[in-house]
Amino acid sequence: MLLKRILMVVLFSLLLTFFATISFAQKVSDATPKRIPATEFIIFPYSTIPLDVDSGVWGDFADADAIMKDFFDCGFNATGFAPIKYIKSALPYNLAVILRDTRANPYFPEKADETIQTILNDIATPEERKAVYAFYVKDEPHASLFPKLNLWSNALKKQGILPCINLFPECALLKLFGTKDYNEYVDSFVKICQPPYLSYDNYSLHNNNEFREDRFYSNLETIRKKSIQYDIPFWNVILGNTHFHYAEPSETTFSIQVYSALAYGGRGIGYYTYFTKPVGDYRLAPIDQFGYHTKTWNAMRHINLQIHSLAPVYCQLKSVNVFHVQFIPINCQHKGSSVHLKSINDAPLLVGEFVDSKENPYVLVVNKNLQSSVELKIAFKKEGRVMMISPYNKGKIPFEGEQCWLAPGTGVLLTVK
Repeated sequence: MLLKRILMVVLFSLLLTFFATISFAQKVSDATPKRIPATEFIIFPYSTIPLDVDSGVWGDFADADAIMKDFFDCGFNATGFAPIKYIKSALPYNLAVILRDTRANPYFPEKADETIQTILNDIATPEERKAVYAFYVKDEPHASLFPKLNLWSNALKKQGILPCINLFPECALLKLFGTKDYNEYVDSFVKICQPPYLSYDNYSLHNNNEFREDRFYSNLETIRKKSIQYDIPFWNVILGNTHFHYAEPSETTFSIQVYSALAYGGRGIGYYTYFTKPVGDYRLAPIDQFGYHTKTWNAMRHINLQIHSLAPVYCQLKSVNVFHVQFIPINCQHKGSSVHLKSINDAPLLVGEFVDSKENPYVLVVNKNLQSSVELKIAFKKEGRVMMISPYNKGKIPFEGEQCWLAPGTGVLLTVK
């Protein structure tokens, strides 16, 4: 009798677990249509997933399933750099997988096609193979490596997979480029590797929220121009932790980096890093060295969900101009270049100007003040009621009253009705 009762309890527990899993899967499935897919705007952790997670040493993360749920909960639509064995865990959350496999050595591309095919043959199911969106190849390569990276890129593109190659920032030492300047560095990369997008990193936030606008926005100017010139989108890898003399991450530091990239027409955000490296003074990535959430996790989720809210409108827009108000960073334009605006108040602002498919005007205005809020006063050349795209899934709403206040570092997407 006792054994029978124990078996009934175990069976009941298993049934509860099964139905809870089904319920959660349905909840995830219902939620994902509200999120922009990685194919339109990618949001990803620029981090290698710890390979020892299966041993249970990573705090909150008992296994790969827990990590993928955490990525989803934090607002990502793509994984970090994942080994093959973790692909199946990404499927319930509709995460695009960025695969990483050490068999693909960027310095030895002689058998790139064969190697990539061998790696893909190790993927268990067609569903898992379909989830592979990109493949990590190289971070910050010297120009002398471009011909080899081209062989890897071609091998991946033949398989319908994006090669993940991230370029140096403009502020890096000239000798690291292997070219006469940064423009030639980017041009050479595009001409040799024929990438489907541009990706680069630039960390310009330092201690006490010192924001080095010249080097941050000059880089955005360069990448935007190359993106338009070569008709390919760009991704911006931003600072997601603190180390060396960089600023501690916060809602403000994430907002200024993300909204600035949006104002310049970016189509992807990566965060370096998601898992805190157990090295030196690295700290305050969303997951600490013991595998637990830090205060950064909530701030990252908050900005990621804002991207998802804006993206259905934002991703239909074409960037036509960018300018700055008050302080004009090097290589940037002033408000006299505005295409859409009749007036805007004199404050530390960044304005990205866009049009939709019907040539309707849109602007994305960013408060560059990292200490104080700004009341935005703006008038379009086109007559009509100024409307904002809600960052909280509320659609288009009037831009008036208290809505006109922008928090430090944050932005607002506006149009005219």
